[in-house]
Amino acid sequence: MTLRIAQVTTSPDYGGVERIMLELGRSLQRTQDVQQVFASFPEGGNADPFLQETEQAGFAAYRFLNDSPRQIIAAIFEYIRFLKKHQIQILCAHSYKTRILGWFAAKWLRIPIVGVVHISYGWSELSYSPSGKNRKAPLYERIDRWMNRRMDHVVCVSQAVANDVIRDGVPAERVSVMHNAVRLDRFDVPADISFRHRMESMFLNKPKLIVGSAARLLPIKGFDILITAAEQLVKSGMDIGVVIFGEGALREQLQKQIDDAGIASSVVLAGFTDQLDQYMHHFDLFVLSSHLEGLPSVVLEAMAARTAVVATDVSGTGELLVDGSTGFLIPPNNPDALIDAMRKVLSDDELRLMMAENGRQRVEQCFTFDPQAEKYWELFNTLTKSSS
Repeated sequence: MTLRIAQVTTSPDYGGVERIMLELGRSLQRTQDVQQVFASFPEGGNADPFLQETEQAGFAAYRFLNDSPRQIIAAIFEYIRFLKKHQIQILCAHSYKTRILGWFAAKWLRIPIVGVVHISYGWSELSYSPSGKNRKAPLYERIDRWMNRRMDHVVCVSQAVANDVIRDGVPAERVSVMHNAVRLDRFDVPADISFRHRMESMFLNKPKLIVGSAARLLPIKGFDILITAAEQLVKSGMDIGVVIFGEGALREQLQKQIDDAGIASSVVLAGFTDQLDQYMHHFDLFVLSSHLEGLPSVVLEAMAARTAVVATDVSGTGELLVDGSTGFLIPPNNPDALIDAMRKVLSDDELRLMMAENGRQRVEQCFTFDPQAEKYWELFNTLTKSSS
């Protein structure tokens, strides 16, 4: 019998979580007897790129009309109508809003709800700039924690996230770890040298080595630390350029930091791109400077593209990287450690190539979608049997 699944999120852009959802959906569709519908709350229209990608991938897509908190009652009843219309048997909720509202809808219809937690607890204090802080975010996180304890099951993208959830009171038997994954064939196409040329053209003088990073420009991502490290490396004479892809609330503040440091010719805020896969091949080093993560898909993508990585040892990052073999792990909020690690990788071609190849092998062995989809399928079958 075909299992009908709803995958619901709040999508501010087409980023890592959205890619993981769609690739999981593709793998489930290919290997199991399922029908899936993807949905998102509108987020002021920002969800549209994700929903468009969903439709292009051949899935049904739904854009909620009502949002919360102003329309919370209407949003819950719209959620119920959505689940009834598609005869959903399992609800997968990928964000705090979808878990909070989805719990009411799922209980009304007596279907299981799976909360998929993509980031470690504490995110609410690090996700907004001082000038644009969402004062309600800590409240939403507290409600989400309370709601996770009432999920039928909680899937965590890393053991570090699972440890948070269990410490917070979710019974261990209702928690599963299903690591994020990456579709390798995205990075097996021939590298297009024009993407290297595009990055080189972003700088006044073509740099010898290019360091890349990519994420939303929010405090949680620690880009100020990366810029501080870049300043020291550039001023010490290293011939590097740093390209940061992404948009967000900190753009103006980060650009001011770059300008004040006098490194605007070497550090570029390149904006959002939907072609990050192609750029990944042409970074000499990828840097993750985050203060908090879940299991960063962008690091998986860099490893799949055979790019060496330096990353902060936060949340599940240490479950991806083998320190000294597939990359370097460093403490968060530590410019000196980041400078040392970047210098080691950028100064040693042999080390850089060894880490790049080891990283690709580790992804091939541990972080592909079919094993992840099989684990989800087993969970869905267990939940549907226990609810019937």
